[in-house]
Amino acid sequence: MNLLTAACTPNAQALDAAALAFYLAELSGWVHEQGALQRSFRFDNFREVMDFANAVAEVAEAQDHHPDLILSYSVATLRWSTHSAGHAVTLNDVVCAAQVSALPEARP
Repeated sequence: MNLLTAACTPNAQALDAAALAFYLAELSGWVHEQGALQRSFRFDNFREVMDFANAVAEVAEAQDHHPDLILSYSVATLRWSTHSAGHAVTLNDVVCAAQVSALPEARP
């Protein structure tokens, strides 16, 4: 499956430990923390943070799957989990994490 072109699906089920480990190996910089995929992105200034946040919003709206997003002057932290799966990580979260990581606004 190409995560960069995949679409989120309704009623996604929580990933088991093996699947989660497999996908985490594919998602550079992402960690599984407190039931969610999480990653912090660092920027030079607040304008870059906001540009990134707006790009994330475009992905989230296109996929109809929305992260928790915490913004500060030079850091944006995203947390993806699926509420309908009991706040667990699903393939939808993996898809969105991959697509956000590929945004031109995202930094390594």
